[in-house]
Amino acid sequence: MYPKYLSKDYPLEKHLFFVTRYSFGLLGLHFERLPSIWSTCWLIFNFVNLLHCCQAEFSFGWSYIHTSPLDAMDAFCPLACSLTTLYKMACMWSSRVEVASLIQRIRQLTEQQTEGKRTDLKSGYYRLATLLCMLIFTLGSINTAAFVLRSFWEMWMHRHLPFKYDMPFRMIFPAIFHRMPLYPLAYLYSTWSGQVTVYAFVATDGFFFSFTLYMTFLLKALRMDLQRILQAVKNPTPLECEICCEQLRIIIDRHNDIVGIVQRFSVIMAAPTFAQFLSASLVIATSVIDILLFSGLNIIRYVVYASTVSACLLLYCYGGTEMSLASMDLGEAAYNSHWYMWNREVRQRIFLLIMRAQRPITVRVPFFVPSLPVFTSVIKFTGSIVALAKTIL
Repeated sequence: MYPKYLSKDYPLEKHLFFVTRYSFGLLGLHFERLPSIWSTCWLIFNFVNLLHCCQAEFSFGWSYIHTSPLDAMDAFCPLACSLTTLYKMACMWSSRVEVASLIQRIRQLTEQQTEGKRTDLKSGYYRLATLLCMLIFTLGSINTAAFVLRSFWEMWMHRHLPFKYDMPFRMIFPAIFHRMPLYPLAYLYSTWSGQVTVYAFVATDGFFFSFTLYMTFLLKALRMDLQRILQAVKNPTPLECEICCEQLRIIIDRHNDIVGIVQRFSVIMAAPTFAQFLSASLVIATSVIDILLFSGLNIIRYVVYASTVSACLLLYCYGGTEMSLASMDLGEAAYNSHWYMWNREVRQRIFLLIMRAQRPITVRVPFFVPSLPVFTSVIKFTGSIVALAKTIL
């Protein structure tokens, strides 16, 4: 047995933002339907749970920063990720109406592309978005499981010593929760905060990655239409030129619509994306330092942790690059067409489209644009942090 979304028979329309809708649905946040009282209460509980556990991790790290820097770092590393996730979760909730509007608009635009090769192209991008986002979902869940298994392993290794009521993550709760009978509930409460982080983390990152792939598909469908319209025609008649002008007007309107959608998306995702890249650099660097300093099974846990965060960054950069290249390909397709065979009015519209396509469509983030070169820069920056930390430690 395997998940239904991996099946070829799984309805294509259900793939649209599948991971975002599924992950946020597990937290009680729904975009395309009115929330119930229970879902609202569940969402509030999850938000408070993550906020409270962030405070507990900070308390642990601050308490041990002078006596045991390694334990403090073991707390601050997940804390950075949790705080970023908490911020992204708040941003998505505050923009839920606009997010629902964007999802609906993208659904309308993609459903119009059902002819010829576009169906296969659409299916490829839809399934790729779902598959890679669910891969991050799985890696995140494995990471939470690794923290829990680490806790069980420590309990087993110290079974001959007095029992320590530690949490799976490095947290300090009020003393009553570190002894029986409330310890099991506190342990589950702490573990659930790890899954809340995974769900909100993957949902927001999946929203970004899926959006860029859907925009890439729409831009490539636009290029197909442009190439079809500007086929070689010897001595086109005035009627043919008029029809071509009308079709080009529709092409330009669709292109402007895509540009407007990306601008609306940038307003929502600019701040969360900037926070993601900033925190991810620190988390990866901290994880690598932990790998160098720890030994045994602890290394596996931080390898998975660093791999998950790096994979999330790669999705941001890969999606941004794909969308940018697809937007520039539109201008190249117009330039390489048989535009010179048409009359002056048609050529003017083509030149207008070429000029507009010279500026790649990107998600505007403060100080940078998500792309593969930026991913390389982040990894280099992380390496610099690790080298500096090694000289200090």
